[in-house]
Amino acid sequence: MTVASLVHSNVVRSHRSVYGTGLREQKKARKCTACVLVLFIFVFGFLYVFATNSIAAKGYKIRSLSKQVGELESTNKDLQVEISGLNSVNILEAKVGQLEMIRVSKMEYVSLPRTSAMLVK
Repeated sequence: MTVASLVHSNVVRSHRSVYGTGLREQKKARKCTACVLVLFIFVFGFLYVFATNSIAAKGYKIRSLSKQVGELESTNKDLQVEISGLNSVNILEAKVGQLEMIRVSKMEYVSLPRTSAMLVK
């Protein structure tokens, strides 16, 4: 073997090893990129499912509370009708008769003189 052939074989070997190392690094980079991509897909998928579930739960609660508000408004209207009926003059006059009360014919108001008094112990 001559020196030239040895130098040429070392150059060829060095090119092959660099070329082989480049392919390995590219494969590692692709694997790493694929792993990162899969990780992002799982993370964003989980966040999407979590957000969707949260929104659905809040929507259910809002519908439940809206239904409850409607029921309470209906009950409130019924109670207001009952109150207005109980405050009518006819019912009050009937209750006066049932409780054996006497109708007032003349009202007099008593006014007390304003005096300042102090209690000392």
